[in-house]
Amino acid sequence: MAIIMTESSYERRVKALYEKQIRMEALEAKFIKKVYKFNSNLLDVKEAACRHQRKVGKLQKVIMERREELDKRVSFIEELDRELEATKLRSLAMKDRIKQQKMLARQRKNEIMESIHTLSKTTGTYINQEALPARVKGVTVLRGDKRNQLIPFDLKSTDVEGLDSLCQHLESLNVDMAQWQQLISLAMDVAMESRAPTTPPKEAANCNSIIEIDLTSPTCHI
Repeated sequence: MAIIMTESSYERRVKALYEKQIRMEALEAKFIKKVYKFNSNLLDVKEAACRHQRKVGKLQKVIMERREELDKRVSFIEELDRELEATKLRSLAMKDRIKQQKMLARQRKNEIMESIHTLSKTTGTYINQEALPARVKGVTVLRGDKRNQLIPFDLKSTDVEGLDSLCQHLESLNVDMAQWQQLISLAMDVAMESRAPTTPPKEAANCNSIIEIDLTSPTCHI
């Protein structure tokens, strides 16, 4: 009877060990399954991380390109602002120069008109400004004790011989030809400047050159 009890106890121990082994194998299988699932999930995470990293790299590249483009635009705008400021400064300088030139031109014209007025009174010669530069038209007044003598003239500015004869005639009457010639020259200059926009350049140059030749002719000087 004692021997049977011993075997029964052995069987129970073996059975317990077998059951324990089965449980261990089950736990091991469950653990392996979890490890496999974990590794699978880890692989998925790594692949997702790689995809995300590639997306981040592309995004960073786009950001860099946009940043470079923005820097170029900022540089362009800054350069444009500098150019605009320089243009404004040049425009202001140009306006100042034009204003100064107009002021000088008015001053010069006033001086010329004053000289014309003085020479007109000195020589007794009055020029028709409307006729210039095409014609030299006016009158020279020779003042006498009893009466004044009027010497009218109306010649084309291209009439060299006529102007030469007029100069000789006035010279014979003791008219100061230097002042008379200066009066005609100044009056011609004023007429040329006032009619510059409507007078053809060739015609204006032709009139100016002929008057200069006529008035500086040796036969017209005292």
